[in-house]
Amino acid sequence: MIKIKKYLIPILYTLGIILIGAFLSSILYYFNITSDKLNNILLYLISIIGIFTGSVLLSKEIKYKGIINGLLYFIGWFIIMLLLSLIVFKTSIKINDLIYYAVILIFSMLGGIIGKNLKEENDEI
Repeated sequence: MIKIKKYLIPILYTLGIILIGAFLSSILYYFNITSDKLNNILLYLISIIGIFTGSVLLSKEIKYKGIINGLLYFIGWFIIMLLLSLIVFKTSIKINDLIYYAVILIFSMLGGIIGKNLKEENDEI
């Protein structure tokens, strides 16, 4: 149970951030507060923040290096996003999607490094 908790909490944080952020973004878009372009940017930023936060939390709990934690966390979410895109939404992969996934990979690895450093600072205190 303890091992599952280590992995489940970062996943729940990521899902929570993405769901709440997408809900707020859709409300803003529905009432014409944001434009199409701004809404797309908000959705991209929300997903990046969600993955980053989950990667930081995972790296605090796992003993591997931060880059490895961020990479593994990204791979898990990449598989989920790819399956959703291809099977559920039936979209094709374009160059913009690859750039988006590369940005998420960078932020996931950065979150892993930051999370590992935060863990080491807390261990010293």
